[in-house]
Amino acid sequence: MALVLARLRLAIQIGGARASALGIATFALGWALGILAGLCGGALVAALDSGVEAFGDLLVLLLFVALFVGWVVLPITTPLPIANIIDPTVLEQYPLSRTQQVSGLLLGGLFSPMAAATFLTAIGGVAQIHVDLPSRLAAVAAGLLFTVMCVATSYAVRALFAEALSARRGRDVAVILSSLVVVSIYVLPHVFAPILGAAEDAGAIFLTVLTWTPPGAAAAVGYVLDTGDLPGALARFGVVIVTIALALVLWGVALRRHVKGHTARAVASPRRRSARVLSLVPPVLRPFSAGAALGAASQQLRYYFFRAPRAAQFLIVGPAVGVMFAAAQVHTTGLPFAVAIGTVAMGSGVLLNLFAWDGRGVELTVQTGASLASVLRGKMLAVSLFLVPAAAALTIGLGIASGTADQVPTALISALAALALSFAVGAVSSSRNPYDQETPQGDRSTLAVRALGASGAAIGLVLLAGWLSSLAQAFLPVQAVLVAALVVAVVAAVVSTRVSGRYLDRHPDRLLAAFTPR
Repeated sequence: MALVLARLRLAIQIGGARASALGIATFALGWALGILAGLCGGALVAALDSGVEAFGDLLVLLLFVALFVGWVVLPITTPLPIANIIDPTVLEQYPLSRTQQVSGLLLGGLFSPMAAATFLTAIGGVAQIHVDLPSRLAAVAAGLLFTVMCVATSYAVRALFAEALSARRGRDVAVILSSLVVVSIYVLPHVFAPILGAAEDAGAIFLTVLTWTPPGAAAAVGYVLDTGDLPGALARFGVVIVTIALALVLWGVALRRHVKGHTARAVASPRRRSARVLSLVPPVLRPFSAGAALGAASQQLRYYFFRAPRAAQFLIVGPAVGVMFAAAQVHTTGLPFAVAIGTVAMGSGVLLNLFAWDGRGVELTVQTGASLASVLRGKMLAVSLFLVPAAAALTIGLGIASGTADQVPTALISALAALALSFAVGAVSSSRNPYDQETPQGDRSTLAVRALGASGAAIGLVLLAGWLSSLAQAFLPVQAVLVAALVVAVVAAVVSTRVSGRYLDRHPDRLLAAFTPR
């Protein structure tokens, strides 16, 4: 039965890819890029392992750690629709034991481009020079176990995350933890960078500690065995095996708890709060006139601040990602361009699919006969209420932190222009590529490609605008150039919103089909 479930998972992937030409191209390109990336990673590992310096071993360890962290972080922070067949709400429909479910999905997960890239990178030690046959065989075994560990841990984290979102307290914890993970990805390299350049003794201690972490243990098996330390190599094999076993157990526990109904959603609270009037329109929106736009704006704000935990997660992760992008650019490109890139990165998660959290509510919205153009404008209004202050805070804070406070007024114009371009791209993307973020319908690989394409288009427009501005600054003051860019961006956002709204009003069936189970 585990093999049947694994074949079912692969059949769903292949069947979804065959649904369209874009799906076939995405499927083939994904595998081609996965194999190419794996071969490049394996060649890098072989080159580093073939060296005689300890610094090469340290880089290999850090590479394995980075791969493992990527597998763990991806199911928490990804803004794109992915295969949710491991979600407990889906698996409970199959008459399978937890062991069959876990083992079957684990086998299916091993046949993916990302797993292939991980395996080819991990077995790079096979191609290193000056090692005997047992060390090469150990590298193959370690690479296989490392790949299984990455897939099992990633799926376990995803199942636990889905389970946590079923409880209100779990939602809060999941949102906080996922935000901290994103921030730590940016902070930790800066913390450990001085260690890499520290004294030789400190570097040796750091190297030893890494070899006893699960990903570091898989990477260290080969050169530990090459030194003649057989017990040390076996002990590190044990660390990897124990990690795999722990991940499988946690994965099974998450599935079992959900099926048995051990969630806060399934248990009614005996306490009742006193009834009180709940205003459907937040105070910040009360100055606007009543209508479909106001209703959509109120609903959208409640998604982000009250109802949808994943929406709240994007609301927190977005600014963190924007700060990372801007901080990485400010010292090389200047504050105006840095905050422009940071603003686009900040808004991509919420602007490119404004209907993401409506779910089956889209059906009711279409049935009411309300203007979908007004609904789109209302959603964009709601998003602007927190994106505009966030862009201003990013600009002012980064200007003060980087010692470029004198550039803040100019950078504010640049940030608002970039945000307006993001709204222009977001209106088109939301009308042409809407999908339910919680349970996407149709081929999810093509949805992800289109979402990535829209994000790339927003960044590309900012880069193009920056290049044209740099050319125009040879003839005009920079302030005049940026003001002109802001005016053009605002006009583009208005036109894009109107055109996209008319498209939705003419084709409400396409929006409805994107949210209707098939």
